[in-house]
Amino acid sequence: MDDEGRGIKAVHRLGAVVDLLRERGPLSTQAVATELGVAKSTAHAYLSAMAEIEYVVRRPEGYALSLKYLDYGMTMRARLPVVREAETTLEQLAADTSEAAYLVVEEHGRAVYVDYALGDRAVKTHARIGTRSPLHSLASGKAILAYLPDERVDEIVERRGLPALTENTITDRSTLREELAAVRERGYAVNQHEANEGTHAIGTPIIADDEVVAGLSVAGPANRVTLDRLEDEIAGEILAAANEIELMLAQPGPE
Repeated sequence: MDDEGRGIKAVHRLGAVVDLLRERGPLSTQAVATELGVAKSTAHAYLSAMAEIEYVVRRPEGYALSLKYLDYGMTMRARLPVVREAETTLEQLAADTSEAAYLVVEEHGRAVYVDYALGDRAVKTHARIGTRSPLHSLASGKAILAYLPDERVDEIVERRGLPALTENTITDRSTLREELAAVRERGYAVNQHEANEGTHAIGTPIIADDEVVAGLSVAGPANRVTLDRLEDEIAGEILAAANEIELMLAQPGPE
């Protein structure tokens, strides 16, 4: 293997260490070595180097990711125009519906939650800022998929699949295609127990310069956020909120 190949392999292994510590850390050097199938000396070399550049910290119970990643993530989040422009509207949408309102973007074929606001009756779901979820399982995610080019949707499905989060999650391509066509026709997507049992949601895309840049959703307990309420009441509110955000995104910035 040449130097370039070894460098690429090292990058992938570093990524594997980060993913492992995110999912299961803190872990000992031996545990990292066992999980990655490498020698303990190799794991130690990676962990020591990562600690030196402050990517991991060593605790009594083992190695863990450092809060440097929090700084990176929040910095990049703050640079997203849609996050800046949507904040007030998102809070108003949550207040108007009394439910939880979420803003997500697509990255590497997944939905990433970048902001949320809670109304006075809101029941917060599993989602937090930074949570990554399958696009096809979310109302906001389906709204994004519906307005992506077909070839991009195919790439995402090929890479990420259509995993079932509940018994109601869409798991085949033909059903997904039909669902996305319906979303385009009515302008919003509905999620009935597809991401979480007992939760309903409605989502709509946010489009800027003819491209979908985010998805906006309102979610709540299924016994209160019924399909009738979603379509008869909340649909109008979320469509108006998305339009407001789109108008703000279209305004020219300072020169």
